[in-house]
Amino acid sequence: MDTELDFSGDLKEGEDGAPCTVTGTDELRQRLYIMLSARRGQFIYDRELGSDIYLVKDGTEDEICGAARDALASLPEAEVTGVTKDNNDIYVAVVCGNEEFNIRVRV
Repeated sequence: MDTELDFSGDLKEGEDGAPCTVTGTDELRQRLYIMLSARRGQFIYDRELGSDIYLVKDGTEDEICGAARDALASLPEAEVTGVTKDNNDIYVAVVCGNEEFNIRVRV
């Protein structure tokens, strides 16, 4: 269980003003999103969290996949299966267990 974030990265609040929680597949999707979209070294409490995708955004698919794999190294069950570029977004395809995700990273 984790605290749910909204699309701007802020805590999502319930009707009573308390933070919402997220579990299961939604929690995994949120975790992958954070690991891929945060810039490595920017989170003060965990300097290893995040990716260097923004540094290789103009690189080859292999370079971007490598940056995504590095970002997910602490989650060994996650497998990066490909990336797609679309203007200022990179979509990272990830298989984790029986679930498939297409995580959008804004660069």
